Amino acid sequence: MLLLRQQFSTLVACGLLCSSTFAGGVAANHGLDDLILRLGAGNEPTGFGVPVSQVEADDGGNYGPDTTHSDFAGKSFTYMSGSTGISGHATNIGRRVYGSGGLGLAPGIENAYIYSAAGWAQSDFLKVGTGSNPLSPPGGVTIFNNSWLASFGNNSIDSQALRRADWVIDEHDALMINGVANSGDHVPLMTFGFNGISVGMQSGDHTSGVVPSGYDSSGCQIPLIVAVQSTTSSSTGVVSAATALLVETSRTHPNNSGNYFASFSETRKSCLLAGGKHLADWTNNAETSGVNRGRTSQPIDSVFGVGTVNVDRSWQSMAGGQHDSSSDTIDLVAAPYAGWETWLLAGNQSRYIKFEVGSLADEVSILLTWHQRVSSNFESYSIANLDLILWKSQGGKLLGLTGDAGIGVFGGGNVVSESDVDNVEHLYIQDLAAGEYILEIKRVDSSSQTRVFSVAWLFPELDIIFGDVNGDGVVNVNDILMLIVAWGPCDGCIEDLNGDGTVNVTDLVLLISYW
Repeated sequence: MLLLRQQFSTLVACGLLCSSTFAGGVAANHGLDDLILRLGAGNEPTGFGVPVSQVEADDGGNYGPDTTHSDFAGKSFTYMSGSTGISGHATNIGRRVYGSGGLGLAPGIENAYIYSAAGWAQSDFLKVGTGSNPLSPPGGVTIFNNSWLASFGNNSIDSQALRRADWVIDEHDALMINGVANSGDHVPLMTFGFNGISVGMQSGDHTSGVVPSGYDSSGCQIPLIVAVQSTTSSSTGVVSAATALLVETSRTHPNNSGNYFASFSETRKSCLLAGGKHLADWTNNAETSGVNRGRTSQPIDSVFGVGTVNVDRSWQSMAGGQHDSSSDTIDLVAAPYAGWETWLLAGNQSRYIKFEVGSLADEVSILLTWHQRVSSNFESYSIANLDLILWKSQGGKLLGLTGDAGIGVFGGGNVVSESDVDNVEHLYIQDLAAGEYILEIKRVDSSSQTRVFSVAWLFPELDIIFGDVNGDGVVNVNDILMLIVAWGPCDGCIEDLNGDGTVNVTDLVLLISYW
């Protein structure tokens, strides 16, 4: 075991932080300034009450941050891998995860549990090379920041480490934020796992593409998301801080407080990724013409993933709260413009969510994720395969939008995401016409074993309030009275909320749902 630890340590590789700065700063580049404008200064989440774990490569035997740094005033540190001196890398990453000096997004984080990477992978947490399960996360930790890279030099042992990490994520609703390599070849630990969140740089100057053959997740795209930093190590710290804001929101926002599903790591991951800000040259290679126009089997960009982490956009999805899906398309209630749903699917089943688009939507983001489940002996995975499909709803029928049928309905992007290897699916749609749409979350494998999925979405913010017939900014009894006056055939009138040409009980039910 000692030999394994030595081998592991010598192969750890971490990006060195550069001193360069970026226009606007971390708060502006990642949506925090926008969120403060939305909520009012002092009302934004800060990561308060969200403990984190920071895993660091040994730097000459040292793995801990400089706790005397002014950015760490009031923070509490627990060292999980024995005594340590100061690591400059750990200090700089800590400033981005939980520091209060403006380099990070979550200054409200108070408690950090610090591991050496070798200790975390082996005796201190994952227990690689033993017959024991990984340990429980300390102190209620839900976020592990892994700004390091490594390999045991053995594919089988690396795969066991990845499976153990994925098991922790699934078992304890943890989120593991893992930096990809800055350059050169991919390195397996920890970015080759299914259930973690791999991170690159907005510049694109990182190792990207797909997990190579020989690993459980071969063919999966990495990274999943990027940040505006000069190394993947610091980008990972920024994404961890953004995730802490979502964890706080999932616990404290009135739309989520007390909701069991809001605490799921699938829920938090889907909201984080759905809010990614796409760059101008972002593409998931959706077909642009022919019978497959609007389809893709590559959910995210091969370099930038879902795009740049943006806490304002992700906060909107999380704060929108859970909206119930249904096993059929009958009597669906329209979802809010931003929100999420977390539920269960067995093989060959589908769930449906309705959206009403009041005017041309310049950009729509919908992100689906689920865990791949590790066997109890850490020797294999139980794989589920899900797809995302957007349908046009008209007269109670679902109309496909791929091929020529989508021309004039959406200007670009994809309305079907159907990867056979990734455990994320992503719809990114440009210029979606006004109308009623049905989202299908479809499980295409035949396993009878149920699997938790989470889907999050972000449509353009609404300038109108659905159900506000008289335009006074609130849906109340006055709108019901107007609807009753217009009862009956009423083609094109505002009281016809579902647009079927008649004001009837269906419109009344819709109005009440918007109350």
